[in-house]
Amino acid sequence: MKFFSIIGTRPNFVKEFLINRECRKRGIKEVVVHTGQHYDYEMSQVFFDGFNLPEPDHYLAVENINSAQFSADVILQLNKLLRKDPPDFVLSYGDVNSTLAAAIASTKNGMPFAHVEGGVRGSCLYNPEEINRRVADVLAEVIYCCTKTDVRNLERENYNSNRIVLSGDLMNDALVDTIESHNIEISRGDYIVLTLHRQENVVHPDRLESIIDGLIKSERRIIFPAHPRTLKHIQQNGLMERLAKSKIEVVKPMGYLEFVRLMAGANKVLTDSGGVRREAYLMKKPCIVLIEISWFPEISEAGWKVLTGPDSKKIAYLINEFEPSGEHRSIFGDGAAHVKIINDLENRFG
Repeated sequence: MKFFSIIGTRPNFVKEFLINRECRKRGIKEVVVHTGQHYDYEMSQVFFDGFNLPEPDHYLAVENINSAQFSADVILQLNKLLRKDPPDFVLSYGDVNSTLAAAIASTKNGMPFAHVEGGVRGSCLYNPEEINRRVADVLAEVIYCCTKTDVRNLERENYNSNRIVLSGDLMNDALVDTIESHNIEISRGDYIVLTLHRQENVVHPDRLESIIDGLIKSERRIIFPAHPRTLKHIQQNGLMERLAKSKIEVVKPMGYLEFVRLMAGANKVLTDSGGVRREAYLMKKPCIVLIEISWFPEISEAGWKVLTGPDSKKIAYLINEFEPSGEHRSIFGDGAAHVKIINDLENRFG
C-alpha cells in the first residue's frame, strides 16, 4: 500500500506524527507532501524536528498570498505529482487550504481521498475552514471522525455509513503520547496561555483591538506565542505599545513539546483555534474561545468552554471569572485513533 499525505500547517504536523510512525512500523509507503502553507521555521520545521518526522518527500513551497490563489497553485502542483507517481489513495487532515487542494487534486485524477477529522460543522458559510472541511467531506471516499457528534453531522447530511469511521482524535493521541513520554505534569499555575490567529479576528482592526483591549483589562499575566500573521496585524494597527505596557508577554511561536509544557502549567487557555481548544480540554484547562464558532460543541456542553465575540468587558470578565461547570468526560477517544485509521486504510486499500 502506498499513499500520499498532504500537510501544510501546525495542526497537520501534530496529526501526522503518529500516523507516520505507525506506517514506518508496518512498512507502509507514505509519501509526505508539504505544501508550504506554514513556511517559516517557527511554524513548520520546528515541528518536524520535535516529532522526529522525516523530511517531506516533496516540498511545494507555494507562496501563501491568499486562500484562493494558494489552493489553486497547490492543486496544480499536486496534479503533476499524482500523475507522475500515482498512489493507492491520498490522505489529508482537518480543514486547512492544503486539505481542500488535496481533496480536489486527488478526486479530479480518479484517486480515492481519505479525510481525517471530518464531520466537524459550524454555521458560518464563509468561514474559510468551514468551506475547506465541507468540500473535503463531499469528495472523500472515507471520513474519519473525532467524535460522535461529527458522525451524527454526516448522518444528518445523508452520507453513506460505509464512508464514515469513528476513529477518535489524532490530537488526543499525540498529546497523550507526548505527556507520557516526557513525564509532563499538569497543574493550574499563575498565568494564562493565549493563541490568536483566525482570519476573522486578525484582519479586522476593530475586532482585533477589542480583543486586545479585553486581554489588557483583565490585568492577568498572559503568555502569547504570536502567530506571524497576527503579530503583523498587531504592529500595523499600532497595538504593540499597548501590549508592551500590559501584563501580556508576546513570545515567538513554539514547537509542539514546548507549547504542551506551557499549556500544562497554565491556569486557563484563551484561543480561537479548533485544535488548542481540544488540547485545553484534554489537559483540563478552562477554555475561553475568542470567536463565536463552537466547533466541538461537546466541550461547551460539558461546561469546560465558553465562547465570546470581541466584547472587551466580557473577555476581561471571563478571563477572571470563568470556571468549568460540569464533569470532565471522555470525548475524543482512547488514544488509539492512529492505529484505527491505519487498520481501516489497510482494509480498504491495502
